[in-house]
Amino acid sequence: MSGVSSRSPLNNLLIKLPIWRYLMSVEAAKTEFLMTLKGSISLTEGARINNKLIFEVSNASFEGSGIRGEVVAPAGDWIDVMPNGTWKLDVRMNAKLDDGSLAYFQYNGIVCMTEALMERVANGECLTGDDIYFRSAPYIETNSEKYAWLNEIVCVGKLRTFNGGDVVYDIFKVL
Repeated sequence: MSGVSSRSPLNNLLIKLPIWRYLMSVEAAKTEFLMTLKGSISLTEGARINNKLIFEVSNASFEGSGIRGEVVAPAGDWIDVMPNGTWKLDVRMNAKLDDGSLAYFQYNGIVCMTEALMERVANGECLTGDDIYFRSAPYIETNSEKYAWLNEIVCVGKLRTFNGGDVVYDIFKVL
């Protein structure tokens, strides 16, 4: 609060208000790197239905802190294109983990796609996470004993690069 000294009556009043005490104690959620996911997406035949784009996910793999695997069919992304251009992600993927067990990824997300960004992609430019807002909220289920902890976490994903149909993003475990 610029212009208000720590000894001013206004500052003392603000500190005594319950909401200010609460806001001053709010702590941001902490995350820990979990994995990097790399894959390719391609429009499926008949891929546009009204405002929905349907992509197949292929050649995808992930690796991170003690975890590794590859995405196996079926795997796809059903994107709702909103009137303002924003993409609402609905991704579902099966995966084979490095211990041979299976995992299921499901997540929603938001990609703030604009006409200018679409033009850059069409011209072959690589977008980075600094160029575009691309966030996701993955949940992972597995029957693996080794990776049973995946069933008990919430994750967030952030784009690293988007180059045509190739996507790389990092997934973080929320602590």
